[in-house]
Amino acid sequence: MGATWVEHKGKRILLVKYGGLKPAEMLDLILTATQMIVAEKSNQVLSLTDVTDCFINKEFTELSKKQGAISLPLTKKAAIVGVVGLKSILLRGVNAFSPKPRVPFDTFEAALDWLAE
Repeated sequence: MGATWVEHKGKRILLVKYGGLKPAEMLDLILTATQMIVAEKSNQVLSLTDVTDCFINKEFTELSKKQGAISLPLTKKAAIVGVVGLKSILLRGVNAFSPKPRVPFDTFEAALDWLAE
């Protein structure tokens, strides 16, 4: 799907949607999202990642860890939706290396509300 800025309750949030993308497109999107966060020149970025209906492989997980080292220091809060089954195990692995873990939510609305509070 892609990465785009959305507004929710007066807050600007980076929405990154991986659903329906091929593995190579997902890797490109990780890099794009990191560039968008860095371009903000702030450490107050709010982000929401959607991994619904996508396949997470080892390459994606490894690149997420590397890019997270760049983007998470610039991120105030990070939420994620679509984490079920094996994805929850992978998220725990990624979060284990992160000073700011991505917080999983069941719905977009709950994630957006948490980011905007």
